[in-house]
Amino acid sequence: MFIVTLRILFTLALLLEPKPAPSTEPVHFAADRPFDIKHIALDMKVEVPAKYVDATATIDLVALRNGSSVRFDAAGFDVKKVTVAHGGVAGKEAEYENDGQGIEVSFGDTLKVGTAAKVSITYSIHDPKSGLHFFAPSKSEPDVPYVMWSQGESTDNHYWVPCFDHPNEMQTTEITVTVAAGNEAVSNGKLISKVTNPDKSVTFHWSQEQPHAAYLMTLVVGEFYVEQETWRGKPVMYYVPPKEKDNLKRSFEKTPKMLELFSNLTGVEYPWDKYAQVCVEGFGGGMENTSATTLTPRTLHDARAHLDTSSDGLVSHELAHQWFGDYVTCKDWAHTWLNEGFATYMSAVWSEHDLGRDEYDYAIMGDMKSAIEGGKKAPIVDRRYENAGEMFDSRAYPKGASVLHMLRHHVGDEKFWSSVKRYLNANGHHPVETTDLREAFEEETGRSLEQFFYDWTDRAGAPSVTVSYDWSEEDKLAKATVKQTQESEAFHFPLEIEFHIDGQEPKLHHGDVAEKEHRFYFPLSKRPRMVLIDPNQAVLMELKENKSQKLWLEQLTHGPHVLDRIRAARSLEESKSDKDIAALSGALKNEKFWGVGVEIVNALGKAGGDNARDVLLASTSIEHPKVRRAVIEQLGTFLGDEKVTAALREIVMKGDASYRVEAEAVESYAKLQPSDVSAVLATALGRPSHGEEIRSSALAGLGKQPNADGLDTLIEWTRRGKPRECRQAAARALAELSKNVHLPDAAMDRIVTALTECLHGEQFRFEQSAINALRDMGRDASPAVPTLRAVAANDPSDRVRKTAKDAVEKITAATPEQVQVKELREDLNKVRDENKELRKRLEKLEGKSAKSEHEESE
Repeated sequence: MFIVTLRILFTLALLLEPKPAPSTEPVHFAADRPFDIKHIALDMKVEVPAKYVDATATIDLVALRNGSSVRFDAAGFDVKKVTVAHGGVAGKEAEYENDGQGIEVSFGDTLKVGTAAKVSITYSIHDPKSGLHFFAPSKSEPDVPYVMWSQGESTDNHYWVPCFDHPNEMQTTEITVTVAAGNEAVSNGKLISKVTNPDKSVTFHWSQEQPHAAYLMTLVVGEFYVEQETWRGKPVMYYVPPKEKDNLKRSFEKTPKMLELFSNLTGVEYPWDKYAQVCVEGFGGGMENTSATTLTPRTLHDARAHLDTSSDGLVSHELAHQWFGDYVTCKDWAHTWLNEGFATYMSAVWSEHDLGRDEYDYAIMGDMKSAIEGGKKAPIVDRRYENAGEMFDSRAYPKGASVLHMLRHHVGDEKFWSSVKRYLNANGHHPVETTDLREAFEEETGRSLEQFFYDWTDRAGAPSVTVSYDWSEEDKLAKATVKQTQESEAFHFPLEIEFHIDGQEPKLHHGDVAEKEHRFYFPLSKRPRMVLIDPNQAVLMELKENKSQKLWLEQLTHGPHVLDRIRAARSLEESKSDKDIAALSGALKNEKFWGVGVEIVNALGKAGGDNARDVLLASTSIEHPKVRRAVIEQLGTFLGDEKVTAALREIVMKGDASYRVEAEAVESYAKLQPSDVSAVLATALGRPSHGEEIRSSALAGLGKQPNADGLDTLIEWTRRGKPRECRQAAARALAELSKNVHLPDAAMDRIVTALTECLHGEQFRFEQSAINALRDMGRDASPAVPTLRAVAANDPSDRVRKTAKDAVEKITAATPEQVQVKELREDLNKVRDENKELRKRLEKLEGKSAKSEHEESE
């Protein structure tokens, strides 16, 4: 007899597994188009409780080259019948082959170039892997409504629509769908009819009369509260769960103004027949389906949440896609940024219009920070990717927005928007690539922009720039030495430096930087009191400035731009001098813009010390909730401080007008690990809030403790029946707890088991949270590797598969091989010793048994 524990088996398997060779991602190009699909008409019956669809798809196409058959992307279809009509011949049954991923339909003979054909496919689908998502109440989640929604991006609509599921194919579409009484059915385009049938079912007929990509087709079925208004004669519609009807206006009331702004700025009036926004169960974020955006219900919030929560960012982002992504669509996912970068940028443009330039500048600053952090390894335009989902990252969103911000500054407002208009007018209802955008700007401005697009879309990373400023009193000369310190070749960019001199208007100077090191000299009448480098954020760069403390203090107090004051605050965050803490304190009291206030608070937290602590304690009742929240967060870094502990406990027990401030107080208090933390967190777990922010913070706090007292609670909160937001927080907290506390193997196995159970049949965002938690556990999560491999191979979501693959790689690489060998030997020796003892016991038992049998035989 030889007994080996489960953990040893997994360690052995990981150790002996051959190491994969470094992989090179495949190169992708736009898909081939042997036929041009003109129109897709769906006639459907949807049974939401049964997760079942009966449908007939009628597809009109024209041959772009001679062909005897056509293959449609179609996954998991049960095909009943296929007919083909062409050349004036009525439709007749056709031969076809259905391999589970596509349907190959024979024309019977060769379809000549330019010849039209009509293909009809009758099929059914049941609970598809992707594309259509069904939700229903259950014993553990009785409040979940019956609802179904589609999600096509990037290539998932072929799970319910036979199509060419690539962004470079555009067609008109229509959907006629019959659903149970009491349901709404929402799709693209205009509503042609809504008919109640004799059996009380209802048939909706939606027609999308302008061409669009197949991934933008949508269908939502469920019970909704509906409101409608008009903008320039077009319906603007809102579908929300009935229980959320009182929160509808708070989230969507600015939609008509956004439609007006984007139409005016782009020079292209909103191009579709209607605009609907549909909030559905289980959806995360937003999806810009043509004329009918699908949204998370979390964007609907109550008055208390509205103190520091706004739907405007999400609403404006998805609305902007109706121009950038829908009206013009990236030809291939290598150019995803043309969709997502523009939508992200237009959201900042809306903030600029609605709330002012400071909000815009702060949004761009955040985008640039994320762009630098997320864009180091690959360029924006990147044909090498394993799956399309990988392209929806920081390069497409914040870096894309940053490039558009730089381009706007480079050519000026007037030319920027006239170039955008030219780009849209030249390419409407057509797929585009980055060259199309560059050429539109070049034609409109007369500028050569090849260098600009080469540096910012074809190259990875961004420049690391050090600017050293000096003043020569004798020569009345300002000197700026600019060094690019990144390893790659020099980026080319115009650098702006603004000088503020007493009694004079600010002077903005420009210098072109094209080398790794450049020196600029500026004759001035006298020493400037303030020197601002790149005050308009015109360059995406990691900037370090070398200048005097006096200049920084002046900039903190009087810098005219948001970025100026934030950079000054950050320059002081390493200082612990009384003078600098006092300067930050004074700046915080006088600051009018919340974003700068947050950054000053963060600088005080990083500076630390009693003086900074006292400033923060005095600021816990500051008016703006976002600044107040930052104060609470920074107080959570003062470990062991009795004053801070008492102040935070009081806030936790009293609560706050803002959910987010109260939630931050709970988590910051937990970070301090006071003796009564378990009781306080238990109290917080009883407090509902928008998005379950308070309970989620309490669960996060349990993961930050130096003991395993919260283990049972965290495992319980990962299970079905708990709010999804809390389940995600509990999963993350379990991973953190496993790192903070030395747990016995049995406890670690419980954590791994709980997280592994979260990988089956879950909404993809929650599934990703569980996968990331296992990844963060490193080698301790080795028993989960087989399950993670299965997810990486079979999950229908590109993003989940990639997340699972990355987790497997991190877990298997977490332990040096020699350590694995040592641990394995120790474990095996232990097992051998145990087996020797077991053998002795077995032999002893067998001896007794033999003796007993002998005695019985006598």
